[in-house]
Amino acid sequence: MSDDPHAVALLSLLRGVSGLRMFPDADGAGPTATTALPYVVAWVSVRYDLGPTIDGRSSRGVATATVHSVGANDTAARVTAGRVRGALLDVVPTMLGRRPYPIRHDDGPPPRLDESTGRRVVDQVDVYRLESLPG
Repeated sequence: MSDDPHAVALLSLLRGVSGLRMFPDADGAGPTATTALPYVVAWVSVRYDLGPTIDGRSSRGVATATVHSVGANDTAARVTAGRVRGALLDVVPTMLGRRPYPIRHDDGPPPRLDESTGRRVVDQVDVYRLESLPG
């Protein structure tokens, strides 16, 4: 798991959902073509933008979590995406040394069929954003 406080906060919230199979798992492993459905794959990227500081430093952390809720059909993918939404949306996570804002939902196109692993599944992709300032 990343040592960036934003990635740690987002992934910890998802891993805290009871019964939600989450990847990458604690060991960094991802799902395989035979992983039981449903499951979630979350990718987190973090950047530091110019913050509201007088010294012009890039202190505003902005994390984007791209979350794939994968199920056997569109209903299963949407239900799993709803569990993800319940874990993330509007939550203000605890972050050491940072003052976070509530997590926001930036994008969520309709579920789509995915056969890239040789197995037919439905993938609901949602994008969440977590921003913070030093604190």
